[in-house]
Amino acid sequence: MKIVVLGATGNVGSRFITQAVHAGHQVVAFARTPEAVAVQPGVTTAKGAAEDTAALTTAAQDADALLVSITGSLRDRDFMQRTLPKIIDAAKTAGVARVVLVSAFGAGDTAQKASGSARLIYRTALRGFLADKAAADQLLQASGLDWTIVYPVNLKDAPALPETAIQPLTGVGSVPGLPTLPFDNVATALVGIITDPATTRQRLLITTPKGWKPLR
Repeated sequence: MKIVVLGATGNVGSRFITQAVHAGHQVVAFARTPEAVAVQPGVTTAKGAAEDTAALTTAAQDADALLVSITGSLRDRDFMQRTLPKIIDAAKTAGVARVVLVSAFGAGDTAQKASGSARLIYRTALRGFLADKAAADQLLQASGLDWTIVYPVNLKDAPALPETAIQPLTGVGSVPGLPTLPFDNVATALVGIITDPATTRQRLLITTPKGWKPLR
């Protein structure tokens, strides 16, 4: 599979690239600073910003899927709303139907499943940031593409856990406390998700094995 990665130098995107090529996939790392992408077999680079539709269209030629793992600053309250429509246009022009978007748990209606302490954070410090994520999620769902949106819980740089829970949001009743997952677990989950057609048009929670409770 040929996968274009936006956010190739980020905590999740960089780890996804390594794990994807180890799984036998080809990766195009699309980045403002391609020289920052680790050199490894199976990876080519393309220079461009996420909002550069023309550059992304060129990079995505003959690709099978597009992974969008980007984010703006906490102060930029419409970064994703400005950027994602241009990414969608590039995907359509290049003929790439499969798009996987890394959102964030707490965006939109996912906050209803969070603990009280988490909801307080989402309503205050992260309010604008998560509102932008939620609006972008809706844009992708309305795009007509073969989308999947993933909602990782809090993330950290730590050794990978032995297991990761990947659950459709429709079956999640709650996410207790503030579960935290290593970046590597999310990257591994994303390799499986982007290559699995059964995840198309699903919204998926990515959390720790004990970081969720089923809907009752």
